[in-house]
Amino acid sequence: MKKFTFAIAIVIVGLCAGQAHAQAAILPGGTSAPAPMAKAAPAATATSGALALAPVTPAANPNAIKVKAEVNPATGRLVVKTDNPGPTRIEVSDAGGRPVLTYSMMNGQTPAELNVSQLPAGSYIVRCLTKDKMGMRRVMLGQ
Repeated sequence: MKKFTFAIAIVIVGLCAGQAHAQAAILPGGTSAPAPMAKAAPAATATSGALALAPVTPAANPNAIKVKAEVNPATGRLVVKTDNPGPTRIEVSDAGGRPVLTYSMMNGQTPAELNVSQLPAGSYIVRCLTKDKMGMRRVMLGQ
């Protein structure tokens, strides 16, 4: 209980002094979790008491398939290659998430050449699926 009271006192004193500090979270059972690390705020926002947190990047999924997609706009072809050694299904979806092209291949490491010349220009998602893994890549077609 002393640790919690002391942490609140430091936060209150820091806020009264015009400094922004991260607060410790209270966990079930009355224990306190460490305060999140904060990135220093620019001089303009530091005086207003705002706290700028560093962006959080999620950890890479070890079960994700690595997808490489190369666009060749001169011929209207999309070349897709993965690191998956087995059967792989490729889905190309439009910006609304609707599949516009699908392709199945026996070996994901062999490049697949997809004819995308009939698709309108824009942003698409290439999703590679197996029985238990998935990977995706965003591509711009027709540009």
